[in-house]
Amino acid sequence: MGAGVGVSGVGTDLLVEAGGVLVTSLDLPTTMSQVARLTVPRLGDLCVIDLQAPDGSIREVAVAAADQQLARDLEDLRERFPIDPGSEHPVAAVIRSGQAMLLPEMSSSLLRSFAQGAEHARFMIERNYRSAVVAPLPARGRTQGAVSVIRLGDGPPYGEEDLALVVELARRAALAIDNARLFSELQDAEQRLQAVLGNLAEAITMEDEHGQTVFANQAAADLLGVEAPEAVTSAPPGALMGRFLILDEQGKELGLEDMPGPRLFAGEHPEPLLVRSVVRATGEERWLVVRSSLVMDPGTKRVAYAVNVFEDITGIKRAELTESFMAEASRVLASSTDYTSTLGRVARLAVPLLGDWCAIDVLTEDDELERVAVHHVNLDKLRLLEQLDRRYRPRLDEPVGIAEVLRSGQARIYTDIKPPAVEGYARDPEHVRLLRELGSNSVIVVPMQGATRGAIGTITLASGESPRRLTRADMGVAVRLGRRAGTAVERARIYTERARIAHILQRSLLPESLPEIPAAEVRAVYAAAGALNEVGGDFYDVFDYEADCWMLVVGDVVGKGPRAAGVTALARHTLRAAAISGQSPTAMLATLHRALNRQPRGADLCTVCLVTMRQANGHAQLKVALAGHEPPLLIDARGETTQLGRPGTLLGVIDPIRINETDAELHPGQTLLLFTDGVTEAGKPDRSLGSSGLRRLCREAPRLSLQGLLEHIERSAVERAGGSLHDDIALLALRLLTPDPARER
Repeated sequence: MGAGVGVSGVGTDLLVEAGGVLVTSLDLPTTMSQVARLTVPRLGDLCVIDLQAPDGSIREVAVAAADQQLARDLEDLRERFPIDPGSEHPVAAVIRSGQAMLLPEMSSSLLRSFAQGAEHARFMIERNYRSAVVAPLPARGRTQGAVSVIRLGDGPPYGEEDLALVVELARRAALAIDNARLFSELQDAEQRLQAVLGNLAEAITMEDEHGQTVFANQAAADLLGVEAPEAVTSAPPGALMGRFLILDEQGKELGLEDMPGPRLFAGEHPEPLLVRSVVRATGEERWLVVRSSLVMDPGTKRVAYAVNVFEDITGIKRAELTESFMAEASRVLASSTDYTSTLGRVARLAVPLLGDWCAIDVLTEDDELERVAVHHVNLDKLRLLEQLDRRYRPRLDEPVGIAEVLRSGQARIYTDIKPPAVEGYARDPEHVRLLRELGSNSVIVVPMQGATRGAIGTITLASGESPRRLTRADMGVAVRLGRRAGTAVERARIYTERARIAHILQRSLLPESLPEIPAAEVRAVYAAAGALNEVGGDFYDVFDYEADCWMLVVGDVVGKGPRAAGVTALARHTLRAAAISGQSPTAMLATLHRALNRQPRGADLCTVCLVTMRQANGHAQLKVALAGHEPPLLIDARGETTQLGRPGTLLGVIDPIRINETDAELHPGQTLLLFTDGVTEAGKPDRSLGSSGLRRLCREAPRLSLQGLLEHIERSAVERAGGSLHDDIALLALRLLTPDPARER
């Protein structure tokens, strides 16, 4: 039954009490329950507070009744039959309209009209719903729910005064409900934010304008080396940063003022900063990208906080640096067959990326250890390393270090090197002193592995100048470097040995020196096509042919490579043998032709120019025999040229051959020039030197020495070829010496 006291008295007391209740809690369910209980039994027998959810549905949040069982039954009913927001139920209508509703008398038919089903109608009728007031809960321009106060049985119906009271109570309650809802939403948001930030892999902190950290997640605590976020927020500004050496990408040390957060407060707009962080106590190294953003105070429009995000990209950065380093090291190792110079460049590449110093030792052919490269970030320490190598060169019988790695072929890492370990390794007190002065705290030694004979040397990396410590990840990179360096050293040694053998064999295809011809000067220049060749398919020779008669030979074998070199040797020695047997130049060329025909088909064709020279009465009698070769040039004292002879037949092709012999004379002041077609064909086809170009060069003969003339022609041909000859060049020149009148008297 409803209370019979006067409405005005109840209303005043109720509103006063409500004012006290509504400020006691920001918890939404608690606040709603307290408001509902204020009305029972002073205003009614039953009070229900409904709120509209964000999705538009209507859910009760508080029920108060004099009969507790009635309250529980209604909660169960509303759970099973929620109010349809579009129905005619008074709560739905009030929420839609925002206008309070007074129901003085609720007949059975009225109850059935807005019931949410038969069971709901039966419930209201059986509980004798008599009269009701439904008032909206307005806040921030919208209706967020409704308060329903109901009288049961034969109590007096509600009137306008009751309606006004419930509306005022609802208005005040709406503010408290809105505050409680906002607080609840804020708590939910903060909890979700805390859950998200707490579980993020990235370290996140928030600092104020004084540099004090006001928030940190667990990842930030782990990054800073403390147990919990509270240790971060309680530390004075900058206190934890002293534990680390912070460097930029170029290795420059950074201070707190260089970080993005403080720079934001200084009015700057810093880009994300890539830093290398090294724990001073342990040497642990991390690469971080630091990003900072502003949080503005909406009231003052000033910067309130800076949010810092620390992204750990250590794995990515190490992989990037490793691959970049390995690519550059591979390029350097492949750039030259002089492994001493390339290993020196590799040592400089490795410092300071892999360590503070690097030393590279190789085993010589005599199985002695030779240090071929060393580098240190500190020039004074570099000199110390060189002194250690001179005085305490590692020995192959030592139990640890370089000797052990060479014996086992396995890499070794030595970390946290203590004084007893240094003393145990050193040979004498002076050795101990020098090692301590060097100050290495971790060392890696890896083998340089060759493909055929195992470890052929070692690479030693160490740290000590900086706080960082070498790790097994560093050792993995060093092992890769050792494999590539070992391959490069072995390849260079094989190349050097083969080049030495090739040099001996190739030089055997040309005369070691030219003979001394009385009263004459003879000079030769040879340039083989290709970067690695010393001798190709062109050849020359000078030898005594008969008494007081000399023979000059220039030839050109078709083709290049080993087969052409073999034919070169055959041609040169066949001609010498034929000359010894007394054959004429024509017969000598016929003998060579027959010898070439007996070879397997391939690079066995050649052209030859033979010139015999016999001195008589102050000049020389020449006989020129040509087998498919360019005619030699006779250069007079004015630099004018004359061709001697006609080319004739290429040797080793068809029978019978045709050899053209031509007689000529060579006088003092004149020059005889024999050459191969590599000279005239030097350069691109449309701009080759050609016969006319060679004749122009010969005009310089009168003012040049014989050697100077040949070098002038060679240099011009190489320049015309763009620095890279496509065919061999052979030049052979003869010049009579001018008689000395004083000697003749």
